[in-house]
Amino acid sequence: MSRFRPRMRVMGIAAAVVLVGALALRTDLGAAPAGLPAPPAVLTPSQPVPVLVADKPAPRAYVWSATRIESSIRLRGAVPSDEVRRTVLGMVKAHFPDLAIEDRLKVTKGALPEDQWLGAVSFGLQQLSHLKRGSARLADIALRVDGEAQSAADYADVKKALAGPLPKGLTVAKGNIKPPVADPFIFVADLGANALSLSGSVPSENARKEVRELSRQLFRRPGLDDRLELASGAPRDWDEAVAAALRALSQLESGKIALAGLAVTIEGVAPDKGTAVAISYQLRRDLPALFSTSESISWKEASAAPFMAAKMVPSIRGRAGAPSSRPGAE
Repeated sequence: MSRFRPRMRVMGIAAAVVLVGALALRTDLGAAPAGLPAPPAVLTPSQPVPVLVADKPAPRAYVWSATRIESSIRLRGAVPSDEVRRTVLGMVKAHFPDLAIEDRLKVTKGALPEDQWLGAVSFGLQQLSHLKRGSARLADIALRVDGEAQSAADYADVKKALAGPLPKGLTVAKGNIKPPVADPFIFVADLGANALSLSGSVPSENARKEVRELSRQLFRRPGLDDRLELASGAPRDWDEAVAAALRALSQLESGKIALAGLAVTIEGVAPDKGTAVAISYQLRRDLPALFSTSESISWKEASAAPFMAAKMVPSIRGRAGAPSSRPGAE
């Protein structure tokens, strides 16, 4: 019995060491000693296990484009087959008979029906034919058109066509279509006896509306003849210059203002000399600093004085030389 006592003592010491270690582990859950990584967290059954899912690449769009650059048209992107390529080239030649064609189309199978896709391509080429330079880009069945219109009429045609109705299934992405560039950018307002006529260029439909509204406020004429056309190239502060010029014109009985680039001219007839001088001063004061002005304003007093003298002087003289009707007169 005595020979087992040393072994029992050793086993007791070992058990004590294990117990102390377990208590230390329980009081410091997972706390790692300095310099050592923390033990992994233990998920309870109630906690969801995160699952990492790799992002799937988005499917690539079926893209076709035509770009007009000076005297050539460049074709890029996909086409469903060689037969459809020939059809597309025929469409391009029909819309652009005088342009060289740079064909870099690649045959790629597409998910869209060929007839529907060809209808979208034909519509895009038709809009591109109204542009002096620009592009038509088809991504799947969404069309985007960008560029500068050849004329104000072409600009209006493209905007109207893109507003609908559209070929079956086609949608229109936001593009940037600009009116043709006017150089110089000219605006004319002519004030007659019964109407105010507006001609030349205006940078946008909003600008046209603002000019018309201001004209109705300033001029008491029964008619407003608007022949303005949309164009790009308006100088900076154009709207302020037009407003100042129209205010000056409204003080004349008849006359005309013209803006050609940064040069403003005004001519006409004022009610009197004071008004003529005030108009000239006011126009120079209100025009933006970039603009210059020249005036040719007359007034009624100068033209009416000889006429009035011819009418009034003979009458006065007649009365002065007439025999008196008073008693005793010779």
